[in-house]
Amino acid sequence: MTITYTSKDHVTSGLPLGGLGCGTLQIFPDGTRGVFTGMNNWENPLGILHWFRRGAGGEYRNSNPFALYVKNGRTTTAKFLQTIPLDNCPTVRKILFSGAFPFADLDFVDDDFDVKISLKAWFPFSKKEYRDSALPVAVYTFSIKNTASRNIDVALMASAFNPVGRWNVGRYNEVFRKKGLAGVNFRKEHCHPRDESDGVITLSTDSRERVSYFGEWNYVRENFRGNQDDRNFEAWKYFSRDGTLPDTNAKSRTLGEGDEWMAALSVKTTLRPGAVQEINFYYTWYMPKHYLGHIYENWFGNSADVAVYVSKNRSRLMKRSAGCRDAIVNSPLAPWLKDGLMNCLSVMTAASWWTKKNIFVMYENPVKWPLMDSLDVRYYGTVPLLLYFPDLEKNTMRLFRDRQRPDGRIVHDLGRGQIECPSDGTTAGRPWKDLSTKYALMVYRDYYWTGDKKFLKEMYPSVKKAMSWEFATDKDGNGLPDNEGKDQTYDLWEFHGTGSYTSGIFLAALLACIKMADAMKDKKFARLCRDHFDRGQKSFEEELWSGTYYIAGRSPDTVYDACIASQLNGQWYAHLLGLGYIVDRKRVRQAVKTIIRLNGNVSKYGVVNSVYPDGRIDRSSYHAENIWAGESYAFASLAVYEGFINDGLRLARMTWSNFVENARNIWYQPDVVLAKDGAMGDGELYVRNLSLWTVPFALARHDKKVRKFLLKIEPTLPI
Repeated sequence: MTITYTSKDHVTSGLPLGGLGCGTLQIFPDGTRGVFTGMNNWENPLGILHWFRRGAGGEYRNSNPFALYVKNGRTTTAKFLQTIPLDNCPTVRKILFSGAFPFADLDFVDDDFDVKISLKAWFPFSKKEYRDSALPVAVYTFSIKNTASRNIDVALMASAFNPVGRWNVGRYNEVFRKKGLAGVNFRKEHCHPRDESDGVITLSTDSRERVSYFGEWNYVRENFRGNQDDRNFEAWKYFSRDGTLPDTNAKSRTLGEGDEWMAALSVKTTLRPGAVQEINFYYTWYMPKHYLGHIYENWFGNSADVAVYVSKNRSRLMKRSAGCRDAIVNSPLAPWLKDGLMNCLSVMTAASWWTKKNIFVMYENPVKWPLMDSLDVRYYGTVPLLLYFPDLEKNTMRLFRDRQRPDGRIVHDLGRGQIECPSDGTTAGRPWKDLSTKYALMVYRDYYWTGDKKFLKEMYPSVKKAMSWEFATDKDGNGLPDNEGKDQTYDLWEFHGTGSYTSGIFLAALLACIKMADAMKDKKFARLCRDHFDRGQKSFEEELWSGTYYIAGRSPDTVYDACIASQLNGQWYAHLLGLGYIVDRKRVRQAVKTIIRLNGNVSKYGVVNSVYPDGRIDRSSYHAENIWAGESYAFASLAVYEGFINDGLRLARMTWSNFVENARNIWYQPDVVLAKDGAMGDGELYVRNLSLWTVPFALARHDKKVRKFLLKIEPTLPI
């Protein structure tokens, strides 16, 4: 099963194509391509071309069409292979779309054609294939079958807009033929020295059929309006006539703000009855002006070189990428869960940097909060990163180690759109109480799952230092850290004193530290952690247990008796890492039952963060009254671990299905979902939502077939 839509569905995000750290180009069910971030512009995806053409916000997305020409006897038909009109040119009637990352399949439905045409849009992505999974490329593999009873002429056109550089003046296009490719390079001269969108983009094909080209024409008819009639697709008058283009390329520079260059390639051939022709187009980019560069610069000299490499290795790259996808498709999991696991992986490519010096980081979410690798969020979402690309995950953890504060606390993030200026978080005042503990848990996770003792030795001193800082946050001597307001991942939600979320994670971190201390033969630290655990566990039980669940928090001044979905988040992570129980096992099970009954039944879109025991939603904050998809998945996983398999899967499916069926926003998911109607709240491309990947780990405790599936992905997993 894959995600399926038609061009008539209002889908708000497309499947992103492009490798780790490269930026991506989304393809949509209506056949358009846009939201391009390959120009070092993750925080400002390419949309409107110029500010003065208002009303054209989707201009780039709509203006790079593919088109098909068919001649059957004396009858000729030519249409754009999208359903969005452009310059009054005809479009196909309907498109059937299915998405299974890293592949999107489009079937074009139109009775006017005497062919069956489909597109497989994809890019290379496979486990531990580091280089091949970090290529700045979108591949478009078309299949055309002659369904007529005689020979027909067919032509396929690919077009693209030149967006290189912040200012359009000085852009030019150059046609080339190189090592089996025919294509167009999009360039600009005299870019501003600090313009990170300076580079080269290439549109090319490796077809051996007749390739014609139109090197440049001006897309603009009238400035300052942005109306449909102002868009000029001049190539159409050539292509629609006989399927070819004029083979002109003056390499003219744009001279004014009214000049916007486009270019197109056409591949024309003759098909016998029943014959099938495959045609590939490659959209590649090379943008070296990022202030830290790109890993792909170590392997290629320009975007045409990337296209040559992908063309020569296409069969192998496609086979391995399909194998990566099929490992999930062929798993014993429910179809909706397979869909979720596959398509959530897109966040790792769409929201990441991989720099020239082998630094890999991911945005918390690139447009709304462009903080690099917010640790409280990556704690939830980096399970698949560790499974598929463990070296990158461990390298990022080393960055946090190297930026540890002198007093021992772990920073919240590595910087806003940079990695040299780490911050303590999004809230003013007190340092966060859930960062050092999450750091310790992630270090142990990365060691425990990979068996990399060298990594543990590198990281262990920083873990001890971080936990020592955490110990000092216990102001009342109860063995647990004291919350002081908005000082944890819920940065719009206040907790004071002993909070179940923060304290539960602290207890799990202590168990992980005992394991690490034992591995390092550090008996003193192990005893210290055990002492804190024993005191903290006792306080957790005495101060927070209500009789049916652990309350949100308690301080000398207040008792916050809400039932929060994340009260046993630490137990979720403890199960994930085989650490045992952080509190009484029977009470854990009772608390999970209560959360299912309260938080899991007040919205049909997921697990609401906070509900009072009488069933009222907690309206004390925007976070309390709504759903966090990543936390919803985390609790669902905990429920499955505790044996509530049907309930856990139901809750996870509610959350996922809202993205698929209600919001129709699969590949651009936010952090917050509104409980009242399932609408999208804050954020996009949110790393926390990859916590869905922990659900199969919980299922593996009960199902040997699921365990076998996970071990097929990573044979060394200690599950």
